[in-house]
Amino acid sequence: MLAAVTLAGCGAVRVHPTTPAGSTTLASRGEVDSPLTHVPNHLGCLRDNHLPVRVLSSTELQVGALPAGATIVFRATPGSAQANQIDGTVQGAEVIGTALVYPHQAPDAQLSSIEKCLGQGVQG
Repeated sequence: MLAAVTLAGCGAVRVHPTTPAGSTTLASRGEVDSPLTHVPNHLGCLRDNHLPVRVLSSTELQVGALPAGATIVFRATPGSAQANQIDGTVQGAEVIGTALVYPHQAPDAQLSSIEKCLGQGVQG
């Protein structure tokens, strides 16, 4: 056991930050990616589709006014969003990637645009 701990401490771990495609600057290791604007840029897509979106927090968006407008809440991973749905803590929410979408009474056309934007890059 002691040999494993000693051996583990001998190697040097090199962390190389990754640079997003098309970027001319190196990414910082000290930055947390925003789920709203990280690749793909969900917020930008929603705005490009002329949806009335407001940023409520670093992980929450409101599309239109409540009680009719949809609410979007981002989780850390798709798995954590699915786990919330499975354990029943997010009743009424649809999981799209890392996002939980509460449709409320949003019109179908608006929900289709939201699903298209949030579905970019989602696998499965």
